[in-house]
Amino acid sequence: SYPEAVTSAVDQLRQSNALPFPVPMMMDPMGSSEWVPNTVIEPFPEEARSAMMQSMAASNPWSLRQVFNFMTLKMKAEEGLTFEDVVEAMDSRAIEENLKRLGPDQIGKEVAAKTGDENTPKLEIHHYCDALVARSILDYSPEFSIFLPCRISVLEDANGDVWLMTLDWDVSWLNFVWHPDSQIDAELKADGKRIRDAMVSIMEAGATGAW
Repeated sequence: SYPEAVTSAVDQLRQSNALPFPVPMMMDPMGSSEWVPNTVIEPFPEEARSAMMQSMAASNPWSLRQVFNFMTLKMKAEEGLTFEDVVEAMDSRAIEENLKRLGPDQIGKEVAAKTGDENTPKLEIHHYCDALVARSILDYSPEFSIFLPCRISVLEDANGDVWLMTLDWDVSWLNFVWHPDSQIDAELKADGKRIRDAMVSIMEAGATGAW
């Protein structure tokens, strides 16, 4: 049987018809057999992927920009901080959080060099990694490698403000999952929360200029 909170949530979704596919189909889990760590799952058939994406797109009331916005955790740097101040504070906090810094990708500088436009908005992608946690996550799902390493973009917007953004992979929602294959062990969940908290800490340091 499913936890009461999950059953209640599913009932609400069924009544509101908020999903682009029937809830009963969700309650008949597939692929819940024993799995071997670090095993790649067979790719989804292209026809099935296309049908699911079209169904989701047709039922989604948001614009594509809002979909990206929903997936993003963002902070605006305090007034008076330069782009360089933000990056320096992030690098310092990353050391404290014991995350290895990789990169950055200085996309803004590359665009400026190729176009000759010195007014190109600044943009850098900073990468951070805990190799041991990454290995544990990939043992659970090698496909998760598409999200690694963790990234924080530092960018200048049209108003000249500096923003910090990252993919918001808050693992707390896993408390409500029902599928057997989604039940990760407590240690991996704790590691995921620690990495997410560290990324937030790095962003806060950059946004405030704190050392």
